[in-house]
Amino acid sequence: MAVEIGEELLLGEEGNEQLYEVIYSCELNEKHYLLAAICEQLDDEECEPEIIALSYTEDEEGTLFYDEVESEDEWKQVEAKFNSYIEEMEKAGS
Repeated sequence: MAVEIGEELLLGEEGNEQLYEVIYSCELNEKHYLLAAICEQLDDEECEPEIIALSYTEDEEGTLFYDEVESEDEWKQVEAKFNSYIEEMEKAGS
C-alpha cells in the first residue's frame, strides 16, 4: 500500500503527536518515501511549513512503519525528485 498525497498521519511520541499531511510520496532506489508538513502550518498562509522526509515500510498485515531520513545524500535525492514533481505540476498548471 502506497501512502497517498493528501493523506493525514499522526506522528510523534505518545502525548506529543502532531497531525501531518502527506504532500508527496515516491519510490526511489527500491525504498518508499514521503514528504509531509504539519496540517496547521499548511493552512496558515503566513507560515512557511516545515517539511519532514520519512521512509516507510509495510509488514505482512499492512501496518506502515516510518523512519526519518537522516542521510544527507538520501534527503537530497528525495528533494530532487520532489522538485521535479513541483516543476511538472507548475508546467501542467500553466
